Amino acid sequence: MIKNKQNIFPISSQYIEKAIKSFEIDLEKISIRELNKLVDEVSKNNKVNFLRFEFGIPGLEPNKLAIKEEIRILKNKPHLIGTYPPFDGIPYLKKETASFVKNFLNINVSPQCCIPTVGAMHGGLICQSLAGRLRQSANTILFLDPGFPVNKLQTKFLGLNHDSIDLYDFRGQKLLDELERKLSNSLIGGVLWSSPNNPSWVCLKEEELEGIGKLLTKYDAIAIEDAAYLGMDFRTDYSVPSQPPYIPTIANYTKNYFIIISSSKIFSYAGQRIAVTIISPDLMEKRFPNLKDFYNTEKVGHAFVHGGIYPTTAGVSQTPQYALAALFEASNKGKFSFFDDVNIYALRANKLKKIFLKYGFQLVYAEDMDEPIGDGFYFTITHPKFDSKKLLFEMLRYGMAGIPLETTGSRKEGVRICVSLISNDDMEDLEVRLKLFKKNISH
Repeated sequence: MIKNKQNIFPISSQYIEKAIKSFEIDLEKISIRELNKLVDEVSKNNKVNFLRFEFGIPGLEPNKLAIKEEIRILKNKPHLIGTYPPFDGIPYLKKETASFVKNFLNINVSPQCCIPTVGAMHGGLICQSLAGRLRQSANTILFLDPGFPVNKLQTKFLGLNHDSIDLYDFRGQKLLDELERKLSNSLIGGVLWSSPNNPSWVCLKEEELEGIGKLLTKYDAIAIEDAAYLGMDFRTDYSVPSQPPYIPTIANYTKNYFIIISSSKIFSYAGQRIAVTIISPDLMEKRFPNLKDFYNTEKVGHAFVHGGIYPTTAGVSQTPQYALAALFEASNKGKFSFFDDVNIYALRANKLKKIFLKYGFQLVYAEDMDEPIGDGFYFTITHPKFDSKKLLFEMLRYGMAGIPLETTGSRKEGVRICVSLISNDDMEDLEVRLKLFKKNISH
């Protein structure tokens, strides 16, 4: 593939339209994987290196500590590979997970409450399946949007309903008032969000978490806190174990919670598909008669493991469990700080935002209540001349790909930008393309 030159762009509109039609897709509602295929096709046929802003995948190599631990287990304990893992996880991982959440979130749970899953997606599926079946009438999952598009596909797959609150319009007391209005109808079983948020990078404040926790307790609904980007709000330093400030969490304000901690972003361990779900100690023991129709038990903890883990994956592969446990242990002891590695995403985001803004783009989610949005894994852009669909179309013509905000549940026009795969050389290339983009649309 040749190095891009300015005269390659823009790619023919007719060609892009033909490619979109051949894949039978709608740019306004295109999924990440559909966009991947489209971009691969356009890139190959036009010999263009695309700037891949659509991939929400880590751009860093994982720490060798984890890889060495997997190799150690394979070499020294081959008998483990011939046995099934425990459904609820190996003791080493459960112990280090409990220590990790104490050290960095300042919450107390027993190892029993820490359950490994095959990635955060697997944990999210089980959490939604339980929250949406606690009571016969409460079969709706409420999303604090925008959010990861696939979570809503899971809701649909489970036969549950979904509702939404857009954080662009509702923050602070307005968020709490709207949340209570929706919870009061007794249809909501669970509330799902990420903080920092994918894609806006909005972070819920302590006063919001406190209010959400009180409402979830009042209406007996379950928090599903997707901590995929745990502690990656780099405006605050959460990197020292066992010392404040601690990473904000809903666990401080309600006993009705699931917290999903992924290895994919904080440890760049996405390929091994491992995460952990932390279940509130009280919720572990809580009983809901309606669960028995689906999981042969009324107890939430038992339902999660034997009604959720067992029939879906029957556990998580052994060596990734040891690897994640080793990463948690090194973090707990202060021997390894994942914050030092992933901080590069904030530096990239800061540079990329400045380039987009320089050439006429605007940030969609620009404010985080009373302060500018932080720099991290994602940000959101719009352009005054284009809606989401047309903006993505024009970006494709200049060798850039992002996902439209509509797919994330946002009601705003724009595109999500992921910074993980962008190098310094790419930033120079981006500036060349956007300069040409601005020139051409001004004519």
